[in-house]
Amino acid sequence: TEYREKSINIQPRMTTMLLLACSVLLLVALPGIHSLPSTVDGKDISQRSIGTTACIDEVIIMTFTSDRDHAESSGNFDLELEVNGDTYIAEFGTTTKDGGQLWKFAISDFHNIPSCVTKQDIEEIAIEEDTDDAWNIQSVLTVLRAGGDYELATMDMDVFQWVDGDHSFSNSVRHFELNLLL
Repeated sequence: TEYREKSINIQPRMTTMLLLACSVLLLVALPGIHSLPSTVDGKDISQRSIGTTACIDEVIIMTFTSDRDHAESSGNFDLELEVNGDTYIAEFGTTTKDGGQLWKFAISDFHNIPSCVTKQDIEEIAIEEDTDDAWNIQSVLTVLRAGGDYELATMDMDVFQWVDGDHSFSNSVRHFELNLLL
């Protein structure tokens, strides 16, 4: 048998996508920052998903701020879940700095949300800006956790979306609806 070595030319966009995908896999597998298991409960994490009737415990969001001028923000941002026609809000705060960031929200962090929300109940996940300081989001991923199961809920890659309350940028929105995968 003859083997050939292959070289792969990865474009910058593909590099970002690969890094984000690997980050999500590491994110869902990490019970603590110091260990890197490849399985959860003895099962390959790439095969894990949340059952249709399981109650969501946590919403994990990973954002990557672009390197464009004025991309960082000191404004206030919210993560919004639309569940069965009602909107529930958890507050990011003002930490939108350069590079990648990770936030973990317990389902109870969303004000007045029902105690059991299933993935089928979720109709929309969005980022909303409360003030006038814009944030340019290059990419964003959202992962849901129910018990020991995880599922990718949204993925918006290389969107370079301005989220801004006063629309000071031409393609800015106040309400950034994420691409729901559920």
